[in-house]
Amino acid sequence: MIRIGIVGTGGMGRHHALQIAQRDDAQITALCDTNAEATERLAETIGSGTQDVARFDQWEELLAGDVVDGVIIATPHTQHGEQVCRFLDAGVNVLVEKPMTTTVADARKILASADSSGKVLAIAYQRHGDGRFIRARELLAGGAIGEVRLVQVIIAQDCVHLFRPGVSWRGDPALSGGGHFMDTGSHINDILLWTTGLEPKRVQAFINQDGADVDVLTAVTVEFTNGAVGTLAYTSLSPEWREEFTFYGNDGVMRFGAAEPLMLHKRGEDIVLPKAADGGSTPANNFIDAILGNAEVQAPGVCGLRVAQLTEGVYSSSQSGAPVEVG
Repeated sequence: MIRIGIVGTGGMGRHHALQIAQRDDAQITALCDTNAEATERLAETIGSGTQDVARFDQWEELLAGDVVDGVIIATPHTQHGEQVCRFLDAGVNVLVEKPMTTTVADARKILASADSSGKVLAIAYQRHGDGRFIRARELLAGGAIGEVRLVQVIIAQDCVHLFRPGVSWRGDPALSGGGHFMDTGSHINDILLWTTGLEPKRVQAFINQDGADVDVLTAVTVEFTNGAVGTLAYTSLSPEWREEFTFYGNDGVMRFGAAEPLMLHKRGEDIVLPKAADGGSTPANNFIDAILGNAEVQAPGVCGLRVAQLTEGVYSSSQSGAPVEVG
């Protein structure tokens, strides 16, 4: 029986906890949040057996309690770096919400801790278990459009209220590390890099905070290590929700998004709509299966490093007003 602790008992902590509670090979043995009411709400939601679940208001106390084999960390972004490293170094498996961390330096420390501890490190990028994105990655790796030479990515959402001052921790850069680009943008940047295998080399970015303390609008031009280039656009001010990835290769084009199917058009051939691959697991279920040795981690730590590299470069370029080499 795998013992799991939830660190951060808000929305995403609850989401993962409910899935763990459905398994017969894992159980929640600890809940931790600085907000005791949030902890009790989650305990009530989980239901039977939670009277024996340990409650903590500080994650350090949970770590010292020796009551878990793994933890799911769903705390504000800037806290991830220290928390993930400390749990891994103590021999505890970790599933961390996105982004894995907000800086490249912390990302490298996390990978070192995972390597030295030998414990499971997974990121809660649920799209790695989605058949559409799995198929896109398979096709690109198989050369379906040749070498990727140009990418166009856009994410438009109606969620700017989340980043306004005083609404939630997402609007506080000391806790969030950034706004829409750091938050939803983490998913988008991960899918861009994970499906294509591209690595960012240099970026030029422009950010508008629109009266907030964090980014609300972000526009990026990027050069990748293989010479490919791209444009990335992110807004939380849109009245519509739109998400679209377009990849142009020297032999074809691929397009997919939240509201449209995967499309592949190879040079000289008809447009086709490839079927989705067999899906993987949710992050929480994949985490347990990986601890048990029954599955590979769907979203490993290197994905968090790649996203941190791109994100840090974008914020640095925006502040300097000049192109920045990605670290």
